[in-house]
Amino acid sequence: MTKFKIGHTGITWGFSNDITEQAIKDTAELGYNAYETFGSVVQDFEREPGGFTALLKKYDIPLSAAYCYSTFFDPADAKEDIERVLGWIRASAKVGAEAIVLQGGKRGQLPYPYFKEMGEIFNLFGRTAKELGMTTSIHPHTGTIIETDEEIDAILAAVDPDLVGFAPDTGQITAAGSDCVRVLRAYKDRIKHVHLKDWGGGKETGYAGYERIGYGVIDMAGVFEVLEEINYSGWVMVELDGTPKATRPPRQAAADSQAYLEKLLGDRAAWVKRNLR
Repeated sequence: MTKFKIGHTGITWGFSNDITEQAIKDTAELGYNAYETFGSVVQDFEREPGGFTALLKKYDIPLSAAYCYSTFFDPADAKEDIERVLGWIRASAKVGAEAIVLQGGKRGQLPYPYFKEMGEIFNLFGRTAKELGMTTSIHPHTGTIIETDEEIDAILAAVDPDLVGFAPDTGQITAAGSDCVRVLRAYKDRIKHVHLKDWGGGKETGYAGYERIGYGVIDMAGVFEVLEEINYSGWVMVELDGTPKATRPPRQAAADSQAYLEKLLGDRAAWVKRNLR
């Protein structure tokens, strides 16, 4: 029986650095196994006394992954992006992250013509992360050059599978018009990291169209069936996009997702009881 490692990302609490400690505290106290944030946040905190490591130690929770976005469209004009992401990767390794999650830049009006070249840059990121003891995976995202089925196919064909895997986001894939269970099954042997997000079916939810796990339209049981088929041992990171229109506090949203997963998975998911003061 597969035992799932389930954590939570910090985006539910917001994007600014000043909410980071509260997000880590809530995630740890709820019993999630790990926390995930942006590579930029890790790097910013590492410039301060104690750094990000001190926060993780204070709340006795590991960093599962750092999310590293890129902004380039033309790989020939990606020097700044490359240096920035490499800096995030190195900072994340120092605080014990297990994984690097990569996002492509914003999409244009025409089909993206540079998948081979983008794949070479992502291979560089993957090689650097592997040397530092981390995995690297590509995260499809709406509004980026890796969004549709065809674009997912193209970038995964362009990267070295020994260096770069697949980090599906169930909500983003569904919002882009695809069947996330089918996509996960198609690339199940490439999955190294998962963002578990529910989708509201196109209605206004207060969470950029997304929903707490189990409150949307995604077949969550089907998602975990695919992960069980491959005896998946990587991180499953619950995620919900926090916005000013959020209909409940971030901690409550995270608790609601947890309660659903407890019911769905039973003892296939373990939660951590921490003695925090």
